[in-house]
Amino acid sequence: MASQVFDTTTNTAWAQFTGAITERRARFSEWRAKRAYRARIARELNTYTDRELFDLGIQRADFSAILNGTYRR
Repeated sequence: MASQVFDTTTNTAWAQFTGAITERRARFSEWRAKRAYRARIARELNTYTDRELFDLGIQRADFSAILNGTYRR
């Protein structure tokens, strides 16, 4: 019967690789969720008339700052 050799270097490298893949998937999923959220906000903002935007105190030129989260009144 042959004895099995446990190579810790290979297993550690594999664990690091799979951990990196898992982290990248999580970041990608988070990016997609943020992108979908910004798209929903953009669609909703585009439904408002200029008068409604004026009542809210924003202009169409402010949309990009609103979507980026940098808008300040």
